[in-house]
Amino acid sequence: MAKRKITVTVDEELVEAITVLGNESVSSVVNAALVTEVERRSRAAALDRLLIGWESTFGPVSQGAIEAARAAFDDLDATSSEAMRAPSSRGRGAA
Repeated sequence: MAKRKITVTVDEELVEAITVLGNESVSSVVNAALVTEVERRSRAAALDRLLIGWESTFGPVSQGAIEAARAAFDDLDATSSEAMRAPSSRGRGAA
């Protein structure tokens, strides 16, 4: 996948923690975090579309059902394979 260089501002403590805790570049850690966040937001948007479709077909979805669906999606996010992925063996590089 093509890469694009951008400028981001990150808390200094996080940058220090990345350097101390692993041998990945800050850029690769930020990229992985963005992948995870985009996937999470995509799942949330899919859930919203699903609930809208159910409402248009079957009528209003109860608040309890909405909360249960959101909790199930949150549980999936907490145990996703992306969150559990082991760091790569690449050397530390500049951000």
